[in-house]
Amino acid sequence: MGYFKERLYQQYVILFIFYFMAMSALSSLITVYMRGLGKSGSEISFILILSNVIALIIQGLIGYSNEKWGTRKTVTIYVLFSAVVSLGLFFFTSNWIFGIVYGLANAITLGLAPLFDVLAANSPYKFGQIRLWGTIGYAAGQQISGIIYDFVSPKSIFVLYLVCYLSSILFLYLLPKPAQPIDSTKDLSEKKDEASGGNTIKNIFQNKLFITYLILAFIIFGTNTVNTSYLPLLLTDTGAPVALVSTTLTVALFAEVIAMAFSHRFMDHFTNKQLLLAILFLSGTEYLINFLSSDFLVLSIATVLTKFFASGTFIMLNLKMVSTLLNRKLIATGTAVVAMLSRNIGTIFFQLMAGPIIDQIGLNYLYLLLFVFTVIAAVIALLFKVPAQPKERLFS
Repeated sequence: MGYFKERLYQQYVILFIFYFMAMSALSSLITVYMRGLGKSGSEISFILILSNVIALIIQGLIGYSNEKWGTRKTVTIYVLFSAVVSLGLFFFTSNWIFGIVYGLANAITLGLAPLFDVLAANSPYKFGQIRLWGTIGYAAGQQISGIIYDFVSPKSIFVLYLVCYLSSILFLYLLPKPAQPIDSTKDLSEKKDEASGGNTIKNIFQNKLFITYLILAFIIFGTNTVNTSYLPLLLTDTGAPVALVSTTLTVALFAEVIAMAFSHRFMDHFTNKQLLLAILFLSGTEYLINFLSSDFLVLSIATVLTKFFASGTFIMLNLKMVSTLLNRKLIATGTAVVAMLSRNIGTIFFQLMAGPIIDQIGLNYLYLLLFVFTVIAAVIALLFKVPAQPKERLFS
C-alpha cells in the first residue's frame, strides 16, 4: 500500500471516513432509538417511509444542483442545510415532525452518497481502494454510536453525526481541484453529445435492459435497506445490549471492507450475472435464517457471513451495471436514477408492508417476505440478458 503515503490518498481517506461515519451515526441505530421513544412498528415504519418520500424529492434536487454548481458547492450547501435541520432531532418526538426532520437529514446524507461513489470511481486510484474507507468509517460510526448510546445517552448519536458531518465539508476542500470534476457536473446537452450507443439522457428510459435492471435494483435495494433498518431491532429483541449489537454489526461490516479492498481481484473477472446471482444467494440465505432463528449467535454469524459482503458487492455492481447498460460518461446520471427510482421507491414499498407485519405477526415474518421477493429477483436475474462486462474496466 505504497499509495497510502501519498498526501492525495490520505485526503480521500479522511473525507470518506468522516462522511460515512456521519451517515452511520444518524441512521444505524435510528430504529432502536425510536423504539426507545415508545414507538410501535407501524410508527417506525411511517417515519422511515416519510424519510424515503422526502428522499425522492431531494435526490432529484441534488442531481440538478450538482450539474449546476459542482460537487464541492453542492455538498457544502446541502450539508449545512441538513445540519441545521437535524438539530430538531434533539427536541421533537411526534411522528410527523420527527419524521420530517429525520427524513430531511437522512435523505440529504444518503442523497449525496452517489456523488462520493462517483468521486471514488473518478479518482486516480482503484474504486475499492477509496470506497473501502467509507465502509471503515461507517463501521467506526456504528461501533461508537452503540457505545455512546448505552453509556452516554441515546441523543449523543446525533452529536456524533453533526461533528463528523460538518467536518466532512472541511475534508472535501482538502482535495485539489483537479481531482474534483465529475461527469455529472456538465450540463445535460454536453452529456447528450458525449454519450454513445444511443444512451442519451433523452432516451435512457427506452433502454429495456436498463428498465429490467431498475426492477432488480428495486428489489435488492428495497429489501436490503429495510433489512439494515430492522436488523438492529431483530438482534436486540434476542435480549442483547445495544453495544453488543453494534459490535456485531461492526464486525460484519468488515466483510464489506474485504469486498471493497479486493474488488480489483474479482469485480472485473466475474460477469454481471454471476455477481448478481451471488448477491441474491447471500441475501436470500440471510433472510431465511433471520426468519427461522431467534438465537443471537446464529443471527450474528449469518449477518457476518452474508449481509455486508452482499451489500458491499452490490454497491460496486451497481456502478458496473450502469456502466455496462449505458455509458461510462453517464455513470453519475444512471446511478442517480437508480437511487431515486429503485432505492427510494423500493424502500417505500417494503416499508409500507414492514410496519403492519411487525405489529401483527412479528419481526421475523418480515424476513420471510424479504426472502420471497429475493427469490423472485433471482428468477428475473436468471432471465436477464445483460452484457457480461462494461467496455471499460472500473475496478482493475
